[in-house]
Amino acid sequence: MLLRDLYTLSMHNLFLHKIRSFLTSLGIIFGVGSVISMLAISGGAKKEALAQIDAMGIDKIIVYSKAKEQSNTSSSSSTSVLDYGLNYSDQNNILKMENIKRVTTARRLRTPITKGLETLDIELFWVSLHFQEDVNCDVIKGRWLTPSDFENSSTVCVIGRNVKRKIFGLGEKEIVGKTITVGKSNLKVVGVIENKADTKLEGINNLNDSIFIPSTTGVSIFTEYEMIGSISSATIHHVENDLFIVKVDDLEVIDHTAKRISAFMGRAHKTKDWGISVPLNLLRKKEATQNIFTIVMGSIAGISLIVGGIGIMNIMLANVYERRKEIGTRRAIGARKRDILYQFLIETVFLTILGGLLGIGLGIGIAAAITHFSGMPSEVSVISIVGSMAISGIVGIVFGTYPAWKAANENPIKALKAE
Repeated sequence: MLLRDLYTLSMHNLFLHKIRSFLTSLGIIFGVGSVISMLAISGGAKKEALAQIDAMGIDKIIVYSKAKEQSNTSSSSSTSVLDYGLNYSDQNNILKMENIKRVTTARRLRTPITKGLETLDIELFWVSLHFQEDVNCDVIKGRWLTPSDFENSSTVCVIGRNVKRKIFGLGEKEIVGKTITVGKSNLKVVGVIENKADTKLEGINNLNDSIFIPSTTGVSIFTEYEMIGSISSATIHHVENDLFIVKVDDLEVIDHTAKRISAFMGRAHKTKDWGISVPLNLLRKKEATQNIFTIVMGSIAGISLIVGGIGIMNIMLANVYERRKEIGTRRAIGARKRDILYQFLIETVFLTILGGLLGIGLGIGIAAAITHFSGMPSEVSVISIVGSMAISGIVGIVFGTYPAWKAANENPIKALKAE
């Protein structure tokens, strides 16, 4: 028989039993759907995690302060001073090293920021000039801090995207030029920035939930407010800098540069009141971990495809038994073994490919639903779609061959006599 005729006959038999054909494909539908959705969720999580690390800048080294045990207690028993972390001497010495382009600094105000009686989830930092550039934030309104702001210790600030809503509410449209009161100081808003990756640096909760002022302004007006605790029993944190963002010239020797900085900090500080991380190394480790996670997720989902293939094989074997008289009749009027084999193989492959197409739609829908309701990111890749279709076809061939071979080798005389 011509291949066209075999295809027409196969389609006729499948559509003659629509419900059975659909049920036969269910295993593949759910198998492919689980593969697509799991890989999409895994891919979305990988993309988000890598984007957050990449947003730090792979040409940078992060050095940060770490609180140590309480020390240097003052004469007043009710107030203690914690003196630790990065200092300006560390900054100057790091700047003298080879392969260092600049050192950007940030220091956190440890007094809570309030709105009325409500404590807001907002932090204030006094930072150096290149901070916005080095943390990859975009100015979406107004401007960033200028050199003159630092020279004049101007009482101006730039706020993160979320700060606008938390302080001014949703109804306020134009907030550039408005005033924010922190402690006893009024700060004029000159700009709004956004970090699209929601990057979280060491000691910084979220750049979009932060207020930034010139470092010179912070030193001049906020030091006296750096207290944690009640008035009668407080802890003063004496920290010159919470964060150094060290930008390097040559990315190829960044690991060597990080080791040199680490060695210097170890000599300069008697206690380990500092830490160091290299975003490039974090990126490499995270990428490797996420790749392993994706493989595991894909393998688990792939098992359901195998189970679906076995289900198709069982149903097709039962189908062969039910259609013994049809097979015997066709063989008796001249159909060859290979005609019978190709017919059943076409039916199986068609069912698996159809199931694969429906499974792709199901998987994309599941991934979209999870993203919509839980907020988890997902990313459906072309590779996963093409791969799922290819696997569906292979499953059809592998698990359809035996039932087709079984049908082709039916004895036509016994088949015609079968009840």
